[in-house]
Amino acid sequence: MSEEISMSLAAKLRFLIIAGVGLFSDGYLNIVIGLVVPMIGYLYFPKGSVPAIQGAEIKGALSIGMVVGQLGFGLFGDALGRHKVYGKELIFTIFGTLMVVLLPWKGMSHSSIITWLAIWRTVSGVGIGGDYPMSSALAAEKSMFGSRAKRILSVFACIGVGGFTSSIVNTILIVAAKSAVDRDIRALEWVWRLLLGLGVIPAALTLYARLTMSETKPYQNYVAKETGLSSSGSHTRGLKEQFADFNEYFKEPKHGRTLFAVSAVWFLYDIAFYGINYNQSIILNKIGYGKGATPYETLYNTAIGNIIVQAAGYLPGFFIGIFLADWMGRVRQQFIFCVLTSILYAIWAGVSTRPDTPVGGLMTLFTISQLVLNAGPNCTTFLLPAEVFPTRVRGTAHGIAAASGKAGAILTAYAFATIVEKIGLAGVLGLFSGIMALAAAITLMIPETKGLTIDDIEHDRMYSKSLDASRADDSQLSTPSTIMKGSDLGVVVPVIEKA
Repeated sequence: MSEEISMSLAAKLRFLIIAGVGLFSDGYLNIVIGLVVPMIGYLYFPKGSVPAIQGAEIKGALSIGMVVGQLGFGLFGDALGRHKVYGKELIFTIFGTLMVVLLPWKGMSHSSIITWLAIWRTVSGVGIGGDYPMSSALAAEKSMFGSRAKRILSVFACIGVGGFTSSIVNTILIVAAKSAVDRDIRALEWVWRLLLGLGVIPAALTLYARLTMSETKPYQNYVAKETGLSSSGSHTRGLKEQFADFNEYFKEPKHGRTLFAVSAVWFLYDIAFYGINYNQSIILNKIGYGKGATPYETLYNTAIGNIIVQAAGYLPGFFIGIFLADWMGRVRQQFIFCVLTSILYAIWAGVSTRPDTPVGGLMTLFTISQLVLNAGPNCTTFLLPAEVFPTRVRGTAHGIAAASGKAGAILTAYAFATIVEKIGLAGVLGLFSGIMALAAAITLMIPETKGLTIDDIEHDRMYSKSLDASRADDSQLSTPSTIMKGSDLGVVVPVIEKA
């Protein structure tokens, strides 16, 4: 009987919440920082704004930590097992965010404030980054519901929920603080601290459940049947065995090319994605939606503009993407939507320089581009590395690909504001258009995983041009008639038990 059939709806939702909460924090903390930085500028800097370089340090610190977390947790998740590692990343996320919130109220210089925020945002980033390889592996290896793609992308969509939640919370707090902010700008002290602190409550509530989650059966089976170690006990290997597995697998050029392709596309995509999302307040101001006569009006208009973009483009894109992967195929979905994003950015760049372009038209382009970006490459860059690599290297490879993406996020975090000042928003959008076109071209190097059985992937049949493209979708793999064998441990989708 399949594990999926035997699981209750409550158990499936519980798994989705536990697996998705770290990514929820990612979406929340990544979006919210673009809203917090203007408040910090009003509070701590004489000109009422954070200088571009210091603002970049605050925004980019999270991504620096994420690179460390993605590489480290991905490696240890493969070497020691999902169970031994899962949950530890939330400790970093919770502690780092709390320390950001506890920034001393008085007696700190401008540079000390930036240093404090950057250090503890980096710590938070280690935890959030570690969630990428761990949650993707769990979603792929635990057959709780739906197809492999729907499971992985449902967990990933929690990033969108987190980002949207941050926009709602920000607006509520800004409106609640209106009279206080109008009287004294220092009332923003509790607004930004609450805004950040509330984002880690879901993580704290699910920490115990993560720490006590059982090992995945594909990992148990791999350790027991592929390494000769007993399946009873901790199912633990070590770094030595993991490095040997990694080197053996990636010594084949086709595997290395695939790792390069998924990593390069994620790098390019994150340059555009985080260039937009780290700097929504800047972009909204440039298109005329984030301006105001007072600090409150500026923050309120930015908050409303952010909600419009989130509700109409950012969040729906995630959920549209969940259903496209099984219908279009992962590679086709990524290619087409990268091309569409490139075209939209080119159009946006062209009309943004015209003084007669209405603000509503620019907001529409902003929103549509967010929808397309999130429905396509935002979903597939997370999905493909979880599917194209086998169990023994899935976490490590996904961590490398994700860390490559965050390298792009770091680049854009530190460069965006400065480049906008030099070449304008239109120039940056034109640059992003070219970047997304390049991402589309590199996508063609990635093998398709739609419709492949576990045995197909284990034996590298996704690299065969003769593979019948009309094969059944992988949602059919979770039927009770499919029995998992010890050797069928490539990209493991269903966990099937004998009746």
